[in-house]
Amino acid sequence: MRAFLGVGLPAGVREAVASEIAQVRGLHAPVAWMAPENLHITLNFLGEISPERVPLIERSMRVVASGFAPFSLTAEGGGAFPGTRNPRVLWVGFLEPLELVRQLQQNMVDALSGAGIPREDRPFHPHITVGRTRGALPPAWGERFVQALSGKGFGVLPVSSFTLYESRLGPGGAVYTPVCDFRLDRPGRRDIREEKEP
Repeated sequence: MRAFLGVGLPAGVREAVASEIAQVRGLHAPVAWMAPENLHITLNFLGEISPERVPLIERSMRVVASGFAPFSLTAEGGGAFPGTRNPRVLWVGFLEPLELVRQLQQNMVDALSGAGIPREDRPFHPHITVGRTRGALPPAWGERFVQALSGKGFGVLPVSSFTLYESRLGPGGAVYTPVCDFRLDRPGRRDIREEKEP
């Protein structure tokens, strides 16, 4: 199955992002916009995994979650990967400090690596993907997109858990199905390597 680990958005943040993106659509460009119900933060993209590996992934992620306390992120502004000149991915971002979500993601990467899941080469940049380009964009369109979202706040996202999702491509686009939730239930933070010490 095709899978990823991520954090869903609370209704208020999801609706605020969807409302702003509905206005950005007026910029008219070949972009496949994410359905509001699909908006999320991807922490780790796992790609194709066999169902037999799911229990091992679940055990590893429970250890990670048990060593992390809940925290919050503030969604604001937007950007594009790899840049605004020829963007392929359009996103909503988060304000600093991002230390906690980066540490959580790194602990997940370490644990997954120990479970035989290859590490991603690209650096982690927490964001909410809102659209993917599907062709050549008008000149300076990427800059206009970023400017349209500049300084716009979308609310606070409490991170009290993360989820293993299965991703399936359906007639209307991707469908994300939760497989297992992992609740952050420890005060304070610990590196996953501490769990491996005798």
